[in-house]
Amino acid sequence: MLAFYLYPFEPNQKAREYTEEDLKDPKIVEELFDYCQINEAYITKDGWELLTRYHGYEQLYEIDKRSGWFDEDTIEAFKKAVQQEIEDSIDS
Repeated sequence: MLAFYLYPFEPNQKAREYTEEDLKDPKIVEELFDYCQINEAYITKDGWELLTRYHGYEQLYEIDKRSGWFDEDTIEAFKKAVQQEIEDSIDS
């Protein structure tokens, strides 16, 4: 599993899994970041590996500026915040 979304207020629902194809689409990544910032979605270590390898930190930073998940003002601070998020992430 790379990432998943789970709306917390709907009982008995199944989590929506994000696929590799999903995580290659910047619009879907922006949506995922939106859900992550309100703790409704989570990115696993494997998901972060794919995101950083495919998009790179610079493109992820641009996506995040539209989403507003991280509050970092520079790419360097963003990289550190993402690296901390990866460290804190669950395994797949």
